[in-house]
Amino acid sequence: MTEVVHSPEGAAAPATPQDALGRFLLGWSQLSALCGVALLLGICLLSTWSVLGRALFDSPVMGDVEIVQIICSLAIASFLPYAQMKNAHVIVDFFTHGASARTRAVLDVLAALVLAVVATWLAWRSTAGAIEAYNNGETSMILDWPLWWAHITIAPGFGLLTLTALYTAWTLGKNLNNHQGNAA
Repeated sequence: MTEVVHSPEGAAAPATPQDALGRFLLGWSQLSALCGVALLLGICLLSTWSVLGRALFDSPVMGDVEIVQIICSLAIASFLPYAQMKNAHVIVDFFTHGASARTRAVLDVLAALVLAVVATWLAWRSTAGAIEAYNNGETSMILDWPLWWAHITIAPGFGLLTLTALYTAWTLGKNLNNHQGNAA
């Protein structure tokens, strides 16, 4: 069964950016997402190896759950910028379904700005958490890996998400002003 998903009426259609900054951010977002795919494929292989090792040889991969947790958080952070650039985040339009296209466009700009603020905060707190974990010498329970690795590796993904959210807010706002100017 194939499900066809349509953008809400008046929603900004994802387009390939025409300016240098947009193309740069899209390229880095694509590279980040591809790295996330590779990480998830590696996790699938690791999990399969661990399950087969446990079932067939009574020898699972030691610390597989810790590895999966760390790598999945990194993969998630790596996918978010690309989703922002492609306008692919989940939108629940229950309350705004009947709103005008202009109202929805304004809300899209505000949502992108809120996302930029939250992503900035997450990047900052991930970095601060990495510094604190490093200073305290915190390690994972089974593998005894330094926990600062897990924190610092997600910070760049949230940093890129901040940049893509600011860029999309700017382009949506610019389009909003162009439509307003055309209507006048």
